[in-house]
Amino acid sequence: MIASYNQPRKPRSDANTVVAPIPAAPERGDATIADACAAMIRHHQVDWQPSTLQNAKGFLLSGRFPAYIEEMGIRRISDLTTEALEAFLGEMRGILKAGTVIKYRTFLRALAAFAKVSDGYGTGLDDVDRIPAPRAPTLGEPASLTKEEERVVVAACASQRDRLMVELMLATGVRVSELCALTRNSIQLAARPPCIVVSGSTHDRDRTKSGRDRTVPFRSTYATLPRRLSDYLGQTPDCGSLFAGSRGEALTVWGVEQAMQRLKRTTGIHCNPHKLRHTWATRLVNAGAPMFQLQQAGGWRSIEMVRRYYTADTREMLTSLSALVER
Repeated sequence: MIASYNQPRKPRSDANTVVAPIPAAPERGDATIADACAAMIRHHQVDWQPSTLQNAKGFLLSGRFPAYIEEMGIRRISDLTTEALEAFLGEMRGILKAGTVIKYRTFLRALAAFAKVSDGYGTGLDDVDRIPAPRAPTLGEPASLTKEEERVVVAACASQRDRLMVELMLATGVRVSELCALTRNSIQLAARPPCIVVSGSTHDRDRTKSGRDRTVPFRSTYATLPRRLSDYLGQTPDCGSLFAGSRGEALTVWGVEQAMQRLKRTTGIHCNPHKLRHTWATRLVNAGAPMFQLQQAGGWRSIEMVRRYYTADTREMLTSLSALVER
């Protein structure tokens, strides 16, 4: 199984981001794919917004796409074909949201358009427009695990590391990119209550998605997790990350996704880090957590995002409303 093309995604940025200099592509000859991507981005520095340029760098020059073509043994732009891009997007469709796959397709089409009008960048992408765009799903009810599914998923974890990792996501609602950026210093086990400090992600070690650090306590359901985490950390070497991968290196986003895929195969329950975050938000809302506090703990910029992460449950609604004491 090819794993390396699921490394951390693009760094996040805003319209004021200063784009780092792009290395110059060769003036003539058969360029590498990295050369072609860099030259294409440099070509658009006048007409693209800084945030778009930064995103293009993240999608094309780091992470999944270069890792994928390296695994496929494709190095030069003249060897890159529409069929290879179609296979790559198909792989991504199985693990990413449709909107993210659409962004990959958009930047790859821009690369194809640049190669078509520029000497030395090959012609294998001339028919790239035949690759259909994934259909973006319409917004519907967000899905969370039921309480029984949550119990089954946790119990089915194949290792101590996987169980602690899954429980930490369920206990704190941390994003997968933030989970992989946590260090031992991020876990405040001696605090009262115990909590985690989220200050970055794999996209940017010094900045969260919302741009603000946050402190998140553990759900009461996982009251024993801090002690078990402490025991685990005392038994494992420090790899620079909270959890280690299979070879002792810092855990990657792809490593988490693989663990979730194993759980899905074992239990038959569709589960991924995003669904665990939905579950965390839903449990806290049903327990009566104030929305503004949940917004702060989840690192969302608006209450509307909290609402989108909540999965309505008729039984929970009936129980909660019937138990209210009127004044």
